[in-house]
Amino acid sequence: MTVAARNRCHLCVAMHTATLTRLGTAADLIAALRDGTELPEPRLAALRRFTVAVLDHAGDVPDDELTAFLDAGYRPRHALDVVLGVGTYTISTLANRLTRAPLDPPLTAYAWGPAL
Repeated sequence: MTVAARNRCHLCVAMHTATLTRLGTAADLIAALRDGTELPEPRLAALRRFTVAVLDHAGDVPDDELTAFLDAGYRPRHALDVVLGVGTYTISTLANRLTRAPLDPPLTAYAWGPAL
């Protein structure tokens, strides 16, 4: 959801919102993920900060940000998982934006637009 919101992919945010809702995820967590606001769980907040750092620094994450990620209980292999996820998922988000992919009817209830 972090990559989807950061890349302003309306379709991906709606899709992830629908999935999280179906899985019974707390509404406040979903809202925080969609809005980029404070996450209710510190470990998830660390994951989001690291994901954004990977995006902001094109993978050249500053040592202090990598250390903070690892201090939150993640391992170096998790950092590589984030890089893989960012790389793979960026393709989808950019393709959806380029093609202006429409929301399927079941996703319209979860429509999203970036905060200005």
